[in-house]
Amino acid sequence: MGSLAAFPWRKRKDVVSFCGILAFLTLVLTFRHHTEQSQSPMKTPKTFFIPQNIWQIWFPQDGVAERYVHNLQLRETATWIGMNPYHQYRLVGRQWGDNYVQQRFVQAADKDLVDTYLAVSNHGLKSDLLRYLLLYTEGGVYTDIDTIALKPIEDWVPPHLRGAAKLVVGIEFDRRDGGMWSEIPHDLQFCQWTIAAAPGHPVFRAMADRAVSSLHELAVVYNTMMTELKPTSFETMNSTGPAAWTDVVFEQIQQARPDITALANLSGI
Repeated sequence: MGSLAAFPWRKRKDVVSFCGILAFLTLVLTFRHHTEQSQSPMKTPKTFFIPQNIWQIWFPQDGVAERYVHNLQLRETATWIGMNPYHQYRLVGRQWGDNYVQQRFVQAADKDLVDTYLAVSNHGLKSDLLRYLLLYTEGGVYTDIDTIALKPIEDWVPPHLRGAAKLVVGIEFDRRDGGMWSEIPHDLQFCQWTIAAAPGHPVFRAMADRAVSSLHELAVVYNTMMTELKPTSFETMNSTGPAAWTDVVFEQIQQARPDITALANLSGI
């Protein structure tokens, strides 16, 4: 997949540092998008439909008051702000997220989504849901707080696609001819710890709806309330995490490109 320096972001941990820009997905995921928001996204000659927002999420550990974040937890954030001085940066916490979801998703059809989001106490599940909802309503770039920016966001999309790109997704795992990774059920898995998108892209609503449905199923399996749900790592991956995200993104690809019949068709691109 090329040298690490060619990719626009990475995790601090080298094991997942090869998640890179996927120009092909940038292309095929533009044609199915019809913005559902009333407002027009910010456009500039360089950022196009993707607003100049950078989102990060920090939830405190259980029992810790949400008052401040230790500066060492944000030591990589400077790379995002420094490389993207014209972007608006926002770090959001648990209480802010709860308030935001209640205020933005007010339709009757959103009640189950809002109730589920508020009830979930598991930080991993809640963070996954919030990133999808933020990108759905606001757009921009979501990235985990332990990621490092290697290129300015405006350089992520090839020049010939800058007038059309509405979703930028990277590859986290590509099996190719190797073996499978532990707890990864697909030959290829899409990255969801860094995503760029225009607001209103249907992939995020589809993902949120799938996540809510999966969480209800898990609550039934464990015969527990949503507030007490403690899924395994594999269950998290397949309910709100990257395995579920991979399924939903691939469904979007197939709507635009029915000839792509399996994730293995995208291997090595």
